[in-house]
Amino acid sequence: MYKSVGMQNTRIVDISLCHEYFNGSSCGFKIIPSKKTAEILKKEQSQCHIYDGKVKLIAPASAFKLESTLFFYVKASIAEVWNVTCFNGIAYDEFPVAVVSENGIVDFVGRDKLAYPDLNRMFGVIFGLELHLGPSRNIEYTVTVPTRKLRWGYCFSGSYAERNLQINDSLKVDDPVLFDCVEKNSHFSLYVSRCEIPIVSGAPPRFQLLDSSTSKVLIKKLPNANAKSFIKARLDDGTRTIVAECFVDP
Repeated sequence: MYKSVGMQNTRIVDISLCHEYFNGSSCGFKIIPSKKTAEILKKEQSQCHIYDGKVKLIAPASAFKLESTLFFYVKASIAEVWNVTCFNGIAYDEFPVAVVSENGIVDFVGRDKLAYPDLNRMFGVIFGLELHLGPSRNIEYTVTVPTRKLRWGYCFSGSYAERNLQINDSLKVDDPVLFDCVEKNSHFSLYVSRCEIPIVSGAPPRFQLLDSSTSKVLIKKLPNANAKSFIKARLDDGTRTIVAECFVDP
């Protein structure tokens, strides 16, 4: 219990941010209150503790008697977060905001960037965090930031460049992810997945490399795609798409 002179403080906000890319970890975020929110916190004599992707707000019992809205900017503290964060349904020219209601419901919405003048003087902001405090004055929730889903591409060079290969999905035997060879020459061959796959750091390898004619396992554990190498690849139908590329040189 937190105490101050003549009054008793209680925790009214306990919010954690986690990223799917880091498998639910709260690392990779730096949270900064807006100028208006900083003024509100000072006025209500509250203590706001921000650390490791978490926001904890301690306030006197007399504080926040009326409905209040607190706003925070969330920046990337790890460069990889930029590449793997994707908010589906939000336009490119909109500012993503995670709106947390007083009952703990989270909804990512797109807002007009002009409504947030603080963005003009800040660099590295990924999205906003908006907290709505109601009469209950108690929000405890984990906001999950979605990871990017892309087609995976395996680029084989060396002795595998001109071989007929097959990529086997060891995770989903009944409904496996299939790969097509979209480019092959004497230097390399590129196999791209037919569907998008989430990119998660530290996830166990799920794909194996087989010789398509003999089904012999050539590589038991192919590396997973990561946030460091994206390319544009041309598919069999002639369209181009962004692919998370993995290099394999036996």
